[in-house]
This record gives sequence, structure tokens and C-alpha cells, in this order.
Amino acid sequence: MKFLFKRTQKPNRFFKILPQDWQDIIGPQWNNYRDSSSIYIIECNGQVIAGGIIFSKTPPNATPLEITYNHLFDKGYLYLGFIFVIPKYRGKQIASGWLGALKNKYKNQPFWLTIEDFGLKSFYKKNGFKLINEDSNFIGEEWVMVSE
Repeated sequence: MKFLFKRTQKPNRFFKILPQDWQDIIGPQWNNYRDSSSIYIIECNGQVIAGGIIFSKTPPNATPLEITYNHLFDKGYLYLGFIFVIPKYRGKQIASGWLGALKNKYKNQPFWLTIEDFGLKSFYKKNGFKLINEDSNFIGEEWVMVSE
């Protein structure tokens, strides 16, 4: 299998692989983000199998914790969001490959992200992110991680 990492100018190719609740968040608001964000995908045999979005401003539907950490944009950080691998390709190092390719493309670029699934914490640590805050609120638990 050959995997191709690339930036896409066709956001719907990526959006259609996302869970419906994510599509409902990003799709209607994409016009507000398309000039300040980039979508990078991984293709296999011409099919989008994974991807994510790099934001240079607060992502849509931001949580209170994400809003609290907006100051990271002023320090040059970019936010990674909507990172997704279709289930058939999970466990095959696709997400790690996506992060690695992104870090290779954006050398010395600091990134930040938030996670709401405790199980993802070790995945991101393995991929060079460190935990800088955790929060429990009315939404649930959330963690802020950075990669420098």
C-alpha cells in the first residue's frame, strides 16, 4: 500500500470521512476558516483515509479550555484539530505518520491541541507532545498538549 501525505484544496474530500458530529461543526463554518487554516490528508489508492486541520486561530466550537490557551497563537503555535483516521486503517501508524509528515513539513513549528479522550494522551506523548494542563469541567475532562 502506498500512502500519500498532502495538503488538499478540496475540504469536502476530508470532511466526508469525519464522524457526523464533526462534519456538523466544521462544514458549515469552513468559509470562516479556509483562509487561516490548512487541511492535510493521507490518501491510499486515491481514497482519503486520514487527515487533520492546522488552525492559526481559535477552532470552531472551541471549549473554554481551548479559549484559555488562545495565547499560544500569539507565541507562534498552530492548533491541530479534527485529526481523524478511518477505522479500517487504525492501528497501522497512519496518525503517527500524519504527525511526522506534518512536523517534517513545518520544521521547528510549535503545535498545540486538546484531547477529550484519556486514551489519546499516551499516543500524543509517544509522538512528541507534552501535557501542559488538564481540566475537568461541565463538559468533561480535557487535556492541553504541545509539541515544540
